[in-house]
Amino acid sequence: MILADKIIYLRKKCGWSQEELAEKMNVSRQSISKWEGAQSVPDLDKILKLCQVFGVSTDYLLKEEIEEPELKEDKYEPLNVKHISAEYANEFMDAKRKSALKVAIGSSICVLSPITLILMSGLEEFGHVAGNVAAAVGLAVLLCMVIVAVVLFIFNGSMMSDYEWLQKEKFVLDYGVSGIIENRKKKQHPMLTLTRAIGVGLCILGAAVLTVTAVLTGEALATIIAVDVLLVLVAMAVFLFVRWGNEADAYEQLLQTGDYDPDHKKNYEKHELIGGIYWCSVTAIYLAISFITNRWDYTWIIWPVTGVAYGVIACILNYAEKKA
Repeated sequence: MILADKIIYLRKKCGWSQEELAEKMNVSRQSISKWEGAQSVPDLDKILKLCQVFGVSTDYLLKEEIEEPELKEDKYEPLNVKHISAEYANEFMDAKRKSALKVAIGSSICVLSPITLILMSGLEEFGHVAGNVAAAVGLAVLLCMVIVAVVLFIFNGSMMSDYEWLQKEKFVLDYGVSGIIENRKKKQHPMLTLTRAIGVGLCILGAAVLTVTAVLTGEALATIIAVDVLLVLVAMAVFLFVRWGNEADAYEQLLQTGDYDPDHKKNYEKHELIGGIYWCSVTAIYLAISFITNRWDYTWIIWPVTGVAYGVIACILNYAEKKA
């Protein structure tokens, strides 16, 4: 059986029209017609893609003496599954790298936002600054920094909106694309490991500075300054975690591993809803407590606590889904 006859045979066995096969192959219907009419022969890339689409070996397609393929129904791809080309994958990874920088800066700004308020509250307590001035300056700086962070997040969301479907839908990588992704992932891995280690070190250093200052000096103002130092170090750590973690996240999305495996994607909308409700509730609680107590220098602790709590909740949900 020649190649043309095998393409016809496999296409009909899958129940596809020439148009449907052309769509999966990213070619015109006329190209499929010419292949099936033996008027032209697909190039090597198209042969490999035909093998991928039909779930057969290259030996079967290219060797006329092999008449019957070992077909498995689970190797056929649904018609609505999208294909990711090398060009699209590289475009997404580059966009994710640029996006990671904006998200990292925005996240760090959020961590740093209460620094002025904490410092001004300390100065007010010791009579160095008038109460109204301290509160006004501290809140103004906090709100300005939060606004800058929100603008960065919104701009980033707009820039990455075209790629949101990768988190929700199943797709198939074209031949050779997984190798490109794995290669970039391998090159980035040492930097990811290094930045994680530095980030953890910065967090430990910040905690150590605060502890030593509180124990050795016992002075309230020195402790307040140590809290600000802690926030600066944590902000630096967050920048490293988010900057390189988000870039690594692109590889997981394309390879559909970890949180992006096909089974996990089924629950994406549910997780998105839970996350939205959770963080909106946290924001409302934070603002309510802060305005009622007027202790903005202390209520910021709500954010790291609820951040850790959300991580625990996400782990519990993932575990429950795997058991279900």
